[in-house]
Amino acid sequence: MSKQDIKNKVIDILKTNVEKFKEIELDENTKINTQKELDSMTFIYLMCKLEEEFHIEIPEKKWVNFKTLGDVIDEIERLI
Repeated sequence: MSKQDIKNKVIDILKTNVEKFKEIELDENTKINTQKELDSMTFIYLMCKLEEEFHIEIPEKKWVNFKTLGDVIDEIERLI
C-alpha cells in the first residue's frame, strides 16, 4: 500500500467519523488532535478505527506524539 493510499484511507476515516473534519480540507499538516477542538474521546475513537482499518496496533504511548495527520500516516506506513 502506497503512502498516498494510506493518506486517502485515513482522510476518509476522519471525514466519515468526525463531523468537524467534514468542514475542512485535510492535508499532512492538519493538526488532528487539536483541530476544531477535537476532544480526547473522539481522538481515542479515531485511533481505534485506524487500527481496525489497517489491522495494526499503535501503542497508546505513541498517540501523544501524533500532532498532525502526517505523523499518523508515517506511523501507519511504518507498521504495515
